[in-house]
Amino acid sequence: MSPRRLLIYGAGHLGRQLHHHVVAHGGGDVELLGFVDDTQPAGVPVCGGLVTLGDLASAAASPQHGPRTAELLFAIGYTSMTRRRAALERVLSAGYRLFTLIHPRAMIEPGARVGDGSVVLAGAVVDQQVTTGRACFVDIGVRLTAGTQVGHNNYFSSGTSTGSRVRIGDDNFFGMDCTVTTEVTMGSRLFVNAKTLVPRDVGDDVKIVELHKSRELPMPPTNH
Repeated sequence: MSPRRLLIYGAGHLGRQLHHHVVAHGGGDVELLGFVDDTQPAGVPVCGGLVTLGDLASAAASPQHGPRTAELLFAIGYTSMTRRRAALERVLSAGYRLFTLIHPRAMIEPGARVGDGSVVLAGAVVDQQVTTGRACFVDIGVRLTAGTQVGHNNYFSSGTSTGSRVRIGDDNFFGMDCTVTTEVTMGSRLFVNAKTLVPRDVGDDVKIVELHKSRELPMPPTNH
């Protein structure tokens, strides 16, 4: 069987990170063609001997890199979830099939369903009857607990946890070590700050911040 021909959309830090995972864990059945990036010209070296191939429109028009001959790994970061969603829509409009990347040390339980173009990294748990939409990013150690339903284009930073039967809309960002308690319903276009507890339902277009103050305490005296 011929290897799957793969483009990485995004030549920044996330694109390079996902390049590593494809090379290290792709099983040899993927041929990496290069990076598509809307902000850089063609021919810029990125990593692994690969270069940028130009913007999405140029790649889609190319016989070698178009949607009839290649799949696309979505590697757009979380700086703006609205712009990330717009980039996803451009990829879908261009006709590309989305490549789903699941780390071999992630746990996807029977009955769970991970959406096309999603990334699930090491130590993440996608529990029974969990579903995610397209292009969700599930970072290291994230736990999506039984029955949780997730929409499209959600970004879960490392350590995020949900209780069971949580409902999450589209285009949301969850900072590191967030916790959403059981049976909470969350809307779309939310920003949840790191280490924030979400114990109740939340609507759309909200920034959720829980501030944690740190202080320095003196060390106890050392007995000599």
